[in-house]
Amino acid sequence: MSFPLPPGLPQMPLAMASPGTECEVRQLRGGGDFERRMLAMGLGPGRRLRVSQREGGQMVVIVGETRLALGRGIAQKILVAAVG
Repeated sequence: MSFPLPPGLPQMPLAMASPGTECEVRQLRGGGDFERRMLAMGLGPGRRLRVSQREGGQMVVIVGETRLALGRGIAQKILVAAVG
């Protein structure tokens, strides 16, 4: 289930955001290796992104000029808040 995230809503997993939603990364919930990998991909706290596509358990997000494909497990560990 996905839905637009209204601005001001507390943080929630990226996996719940629907296409077109603009978000800000608030927290990474994973071990040190996970956090290092996400930071290397440009997905750190304070970074803004837009959900481009969502099909099944996969999603594509746009971070700056880069498109990233994420699986549901990873998207569940990235907590975001909508920006508006």
